[in-house]
Amino acid sequence: MSDSFKICFLADRHSLYDDRIYWKMAVPLKEKGHEVHYILIGNDTKSGVTKEGIAYQMFQLKTFSKNRYLNFILKRLNPDDNYNKLLQAATGLEADIYHFHDLWINRIGRQLKNLSQRPVVFYDAREPYAEDYISYIKTWPGCGFVIRIFAYFVDRWEKKMAEHYDLVIANEETVRDLFAQKIGASHTEVIYNYSNLPEDDQPISFEGKKYDLIYCGGVSVLRGAYVILKALKKARTQNQDIQLVFLGNYYPPSLKQEMHTFLEQNNLTQNVHLLDAVPYRQVADYYRQSKIGLALLQPVKTFEVSLPIKMFEYMMFGLPVIGSDFGHIKKYISQDQCGLLVAPDDTDQIATAMIEMLTNKELYDHFSENGKQAAINKYRWDTEFKKLLDHYKRALDGR
Repeated sequence: MSDSFKICFLADRHSLYDDRIYWKMAVPLKEKGHEVHYILIGNDTKSGVTKEGIAYQMFQLKTFSKNRYLNFILKRLNPDDNYNKLLQAATGLEADIYHFHDLWINRIGRQLKNLSQRPVVFYDAREPYAEDYISYIKTWPGCGFVIRIFAYFVDRWEKKMAEHYDLVIANEETVRDLFAQKIGASHTEVIYNYSNLPEDDQPISFEGKKYDLIYCGGVSVLRGAYVILKALKKARTQNQDIQLVFLGNYYPPSLKQEMHTFLEQNNLTQNVHLLDAVPYRQVADYYRQSKIGLALLQPVKTFEVSLPIKMFEYMMFGLPVIGSDFGHIKKYISQDQCGLLVAPDDTDQIATAMIEMLTNKELYDHFSENGKQAAINKYRWDTEFKKLLDHYKRALDGR
């Protein structure tokens, strides 16, 4: 193979400037001299080239009904859907590599693999999708049986489609192993979603930080939104000036206003800051201004498997973590001694952890230094990117 190649990323649930696709994969590949394209479904229909040199084409997300369940069905019955547009655009590029993210792009994955130029096709299975559906049974009362059946067939279909690709990538071991059982270990790999944010070379003193606590990432009830607010209300009885910032997108969008109402009703508007997501590289500014990171995912099936990137970002900036006592969060906090584990639905326990971390400076410094050293020495994106690049080259050589 030649030294450079043409690669096309595809996504339908992740944004143009997604941290993993754009900042960790596309931009470094462009910097190495490869031709990089990104085709996605988003909030608008547009195309162009970003200032980092990534050529992109976006198709506007279609909505056929305000009823989310009916809309889900109609989108998949529509013959002129966005997935056909993704396929047409991707076909026209005649790329050497197609690397797609998100479950439903499997609908066109086999067709990409069968293109005349014999491209390499990688599937980034970023979430345990079947478990994800099952986890929302509690929010869809009366639909449990239907959801379980749907999740079962989605899982079978996903694994069947994966047989056609050169590699399936997971960002943690459980999803990788589930695919390996069906398609073989040689066709699966873990590319951990470690942070590539720059190290904090100008740290702010503990006393000079603006926020006592930060939650960064998608904000939802199952990700602990209300548990965090209720715990903060209790912690405020011991620290009237305690400050918490949420930074991310709210799911559903109405949740942000509901949280505002909670703050007003509980006299917390001066203590909690509900901010929207910011461009990826600006996230570092908020970490520098924060003392403690929160990772309080609730105990549902999908979060037993998920490995939240925020863990590694918190650690990189020396933020001790208050995290859920299960799954990967428990594993990393325990093995690296970088924070306190709590029952994620126990507001008393969470509030106690908040106060203890803020008042026990010796404990705080111990966790802070442990997390930072682990992130610097073990959890580095440049190592993962090299693994990815080696897989690209090996697959291209094997065509």
